[in-house]
Amino acid sequence: MGKLKIPQPVWITSDETLSDACQRWLTEPYLAVDTEFIRTTTFYPEAGLVQIADSTGCTLIDPLQIRDWTPFAEVLQHPLVVKVFHACAEDLEVCRRLTGVMPSPLADTQLGGAFAGLGGVMGFQRLVKEVLNINLPKEETRSDWLKRPLREEQVEYAVADVHYLYRLYPKLMSMLKKLGRQNWLSEDCDQLLLGAEKSEKAGAYYRRVKMAWKLRPQELLVLQHLVLWREEEARERNVPRNKVVDDNALWNIARFKSRHREQLAKAGVSPAIIREDGDTLLNIVDEVMAADKNAWPKQLDRPLSPQAGQWLKLLKEAVASKAEMLGIPPELLARKKALESLVRSGFPNGPFRLPDSLSGWRKAEIGDYLIQILQDQTRVIALRKVSHDQSIV
Repeated sequence: MGKLKIPQPVWITSDETLSDACQRWLTEPYLAVDTEFIRTTTFYPEAGLVQIADSTGCTLIDPLQIRDWTPFAEVLQHPLVVKVFHACAEDLEVCRRLTGVMPSPLADTQLGGAFAGLGGVMGFQRLVKEVLNINLPKEETRSDWLKRPLREEQVEYAVADVHYLYRLYPKLMSMLKKLGRQNWLSEDCDQLLLGAEKSEKAGAYYRRVKMAWKLRPQELLVLQHLVLWREEEARERNVPRNKVVDDNALWNIARFKSRHREQLAKAGVSPAIIREDGDTLLNIVDEVMAADKNAWPKQLDRPLSPQAGQWLKLLKEAVASKAEMLGIPPELLARKKALESLVRSGFPNGPFRLPDSLSGWRKAEIGDYLIQILQDQTRVIALRKVSHDQSIV
C-alpha cells in the first residue's frame, strides 16, 4: 500500500468539524463515499468509518465520535451533489442507520462498469485495475473497524478506496456518455434507492421464505405473522434473523400449525427460543387461526407450467442475445423474476404487461421485443385452436 500515491486524510472526530466539512461538500459536483462496518453477529451494520473524497482530498469521519449527523444528512440529500459509491447496497443501510436518510442522487460504479461493457458484478479492485490500471490490495477487507486506534494499514486501505473511487467516476461517466448510456445508470440508481426503501417494509417479507407458495392462504397468514414477529425481535436484539428462528422452522410452524412446545421442537425451533419465546410463537398461531377469512392473503403463484416455462425460455434466449449485442450481462438487462412476471401477466392468451423493472431504458432495448415474442406465441396457439376446431367439423 505504501507505493500508492494517496493523500493524507483529514480526520473528523467532532460535530463541529463535521458541520464545517459539510458546508464545503455542499458546493462539490460529486463526492466519492465509502463506509467500513462490522456485521457478523448483528442485525444492523455497525459503522466503524465513513470515508469521503472530494476535489481537495480525502476525509475520514469517525462515527464513534459523532452525535449530530444532521449536516451530513443534508449533504446526502442535496440534489446537486452526486454521491458516488461502489456496490452500494450495504453502504445505503449504513447511511440510513447513521443519518436517517438515503443518499440521492446516487451513482454506483459497479453498475456503471457493467453498463460500460467492462463485465458483470465487478469488485472494486478489479474495476480500478481495468479503468485506472492500479492494483489495490484486499488485505484489510475484514478488519475490525470498531477497534481504536485503527492501524496505519487500515487507514491507508480506507483512504485508497475512496480516493480511487473519486478518480474512477468521471472516467466511467465519459465511457457511458460515448455509449449514450448515462441515463441507464441514473435510472437504475434511482431504482436501487426505491428498492432500499421498500426493504424496510416488513409486511411482505414472508414472500421471501422458500416454498411459501406451497402454503394455503390461512397458513400464509400464520407465516406472515411469524415473520413479522421475527423481524421485530431481530431488530430489537440486533442479531441476524436466523439467530432468532430460521425460515425453515417458520415454514414448518405455519404448515403444521404448531400448538404445543413439542411441535415447535419438531419444526426446528431451538431449545433456547422455545424456553424464551415458545408461548409467544404458540399464541401467534392460535390468534391467526381464529382470524376471519377476509384477513387471509392471496395464495402465492405456483411455479410456471411446462408450456409457460417454454415461453420463459424463449424470453431468456432473446435477453441473452440482446445482452451480448450490448456487451452487458444478461441479468442486468432483464432478471429472471421480471421475465416470469411478464409471462404470468398474460399467459396463455394475453395481453401482456411489462413489469416496472422492464420500463425506462429497458422498454426500448428489450421490453417491447419481449412483448412481441409473447404475442407471437398467443397467435400460434390461436391458429392451432382454429385448425383443431376445423378438423373436428
